Amino acid sequence: MKTMSRTIATGILAVTMAACSANIAPPDVPPTFTGEAPAIRDGQYAEYETRRVFNAPLVPLRDFIESEQRIVGAMEETDQIRKPVDVVVVHGEWPEEGSVRRLEFSDGHFAMERVLENDFPTLFRYQVWNYTSAAGQNLDYALGQQAWRELPDGRSELVWTYRLKPNAWYKHHFIQQFVSNDMRPLMDNALDTVVEQAHAHFGGE
Repeated sequence: MKTMSRTIATGILAVTMAACSANIAPPDVPPTFTGEAPAIRDGQYAEYETRRVFNAPLVPLRDFIESEQRIVGAMEETDQIRKPVDVVVVHGEWPEEGSVRRLEFSDGHFAMERVLENDFPTLFRYQVWNYTSAAGQNLDYALGQQAWRELPDGRSELVWTYRLKPNAWYKHHFIQQFVSNDMRPLMDNALDTVVEQAHAHFGGE
């Protein structure tokens, strides 16, 4: 069932890839939404997928995680990946499908983010683009997906996928290295922390 009021915070992995090129000063004025987003295309992506099982039923678990934005809170910022510090909805009703918001990161840079699909509690897909940081010189956009399901034994599973679309074929190898070396531990460590939090809250073995 789709919902307009519930969603996992998604700006958690709108990446600032400072290692990809020389540092770029943040803009004096935030970017505006033009009414368009990049078309999603086939082709090479740099990507990572991780899976976790939680000892909790699905809907109470989702409510527990989202009520305190626990995945965001569990992430540890690095020089290469900045966390969002502010969001402004610039189109639609967040998190309706097609709605857009502007993310501001801790280094003063920005990106746009739109909801591609929101079917609570089982699926959330989103796209991030228009990076004002160095990432904008290397990426067309990023795609995120969080797919949830309740298991037969009453536990819940999350499969979290993040994909980066290079803006040139020859950048794929470098961006995949970034995903493997920086994003993978960030995502894994954050989910490990949230699994522990859920275990403490809901109990279980």
